Amino acid sequence: MKREKNQNMQRFYARLAGLSYIIFTVAGLVKNFLLDTGLSDINALDANRIFANEMHFRFEILAEMVMFLGVMMASVSFYFVLKSVNKQLAQTALCLRLIETVFGGVAVIFSMAMLALSSKTYLLEMFDLEQVHTLVRVVASFRAPAYEYSWIFMGIAGVITFYLFFKTRYIPRAWSVWGMFTYTSLILYPIAKLLAPIPHEVMYLLMPGALFELGVGIWLLTVGIKLPKSDADALDVSQLASKE
Repeated sequence: MKREKNQNMQRFYARLAGLSYIIFTVAGLVKNFLLDTGLSDINALDANRIFANEMHFRFEILAEMVMFLGVMMASVSFYFVLKSVNKQLAQTALCLRLIETVFGGVAVIFSMAMLALSSKTYLLEMFDLEQVHTLVRVVASFRAPAYEYSWIFMGIAGVITFYLFFKTRYIPRAWSVWGMFTYTSLILYPIAKLLAPIPHEVMYLLMPGALFELGVGIWLLTVGIKLPKSDADALDVSQLASKE
């Protein structure tokens, strides 16, 4: 009875993780491709103020918050799915995801600071519009690195998570291999950018990662995970996953 209850809990959290993956992937795609808005051109400041589309920027901040809420839901859910397999590794992945969320929260704060600076009318009494624009641009320069360096922690956590899935066969191994490859690329990109200047467009090579997260999210939500049928099988899975 207890084993059946635990497995039902694992199945529930696996589906919740899948839903969370869909939520934060869709929120990220909406943010980056539908709502991504830059600062107005200097020559258009009198007409458009600071942002090219301020309402888009406000919705972009909302999408960022939804995205990181989804990340936290998925992280906690994966912990409950995998803690019986290898509690130490599951806890490590969860802690790394928490660090990722802290970095993401900092990025959201920078976004909100940009919005706040652009709407403070008293600043125009001390600075002209072009100087305020420059101040907002300076704050914006901290935003992208906060996101990108959070990927290092997300990548390590993702590799651990899908390594455990690979060892347990809870999901098809093809998903696990794709996941480990995807999250390894997320580790390498910010490290490479830190060591040498690379074009921003290189980031679009990471698009297969977004497809993976959406795909595995749909799989987990609709198909779920395949759990061992007996206590002996469950013990074998746990021992196999903890060997290395």
